[in-house]
Amino acid sequence: MKKILIGMLIITGLSATSQSQIKTVTSIKDETSMTYYLVHPLHKIESTSKDVASTIRIDAANKTIQAVTASVDVTTFDSGNSNRDSHAMEVIDAISFPEALFSSTHITAKNDSVFVTGQLTFHGITREVTMNALQQWSDKKLVIHAAMWISLTGFQIERPSLLLVPVEDDLRFSLVTAYAL
Repeated sequence: MKKILIGMLIITGLSATSQSQIKTVTSIKDETSMTYYLVHPLHKIESTSKDVASTIRIDAANKTIQAVTASVDVTTFDSGNSNRDSHAMEVIDAISFPEALFSSTHITAKNDSVFVTGQLTFHGITREVTMNALQQWSDKKLVIHAAMWISLTGFQIERPSLLLVPVEDDLRFSLVTAYAL
């Protein structure tokens, strides 16, 4: 009887230990940013926002990411050209849709690579997207470098033009985010 009781205590203890390793962590604001890249035949545009909020649920013991959510205020992107940024805000109707939101639905990891599929709501449209990411774990921090591409027309955004030539339809996003563990 003692062996059964001790065995049950050990199993309960292991279960509690593994449960306590799962936690939700919010990104470190000063170490998190999102950049978009837009290509026109005459030039490339790069614009960055430091107003990105992200939360992940992790299993710290196994160093796995279980869920991701992220949001960015689209009005905070800065390309270094205020005229261009104002036009970009008009194109995506930032007054009506000031925030882009992402929520994961499936995460697959292989070594340091992570593939995150989820729902992206941008310009009032929700579509499934997949991000490719690289995860760097240390004892005190998790840093993620992620990238994804979306179609402007897929989110019902009219492609801006310069000299009557529209930008490419693909809009690339990169995200660098850090989490204290």
